[in-house]
Amino acid sequence: MIENARAATAEAHGHIEYRVVDAMDEPALAALGRGRFDAAVCTMAIMDMAVIEPLVSALRTLLKSGGRFVFSIVHPCFNSAGVKLIAEEGTTEAGELVTRYVIAVSDYITPRSVRGVAMRDQPAAQYYFERPMSVLFKTCFNAGFVLDGIEEPTFPVSAGTGRPSWSNITEIPPILVARLRVLATGVG
Repeated sequence: MIENARAATAEAHGHIEYRVVDAMDEPALAALGRGRFDAAVCTMAIMDMAVIEPLVSALRTLLKSGGRFVFSIVHPCFNSAGVKLIAEEGTTEAGELVTRYVIAVSDYITPRSVRGVAMRDQPAAQYYFERPMSVLFKTCFNAGFVLDGIEEPTFPVSAGTGRPSWSNITEIPPILVARLRVLATGVG
């Protein structure tokens, strides 16, 4: 993937630097440079990490005063092993057959690791590390971040197979996106 990224940005002529660093190795992350970055992005990965404290703590050091950390994850409230997507069939008062798609949440608040699949026909299950929003944000707050933006995007309805899927459910967000900032020096 790094080679593909380098090839795709070859015209930047050395203005982009690529490194492979273990996101759970705080000293290796810190070696990237104290206060060196304006922003950091972590896309759909935190739920795949057994521990996030080293990453969040290192980001607090790596980011400049006022720097931003943006992450996206599967929504911990509505997209976990404790959630089931359900299709219910019924009829309207006019006698028309309708399908209603719902979500059943059986557990949420206890952090846990589970094995699951991201998509049908995935060759092997993978580990997910489920954390409620309170644990996730507390980790960030304890590292010195403040939350200053949050989005819960939904997917548009698409022609589906009739099976329950996120393409049938437009009022429940499958994704959570958060923006946190390092408090500017002298603030707080």
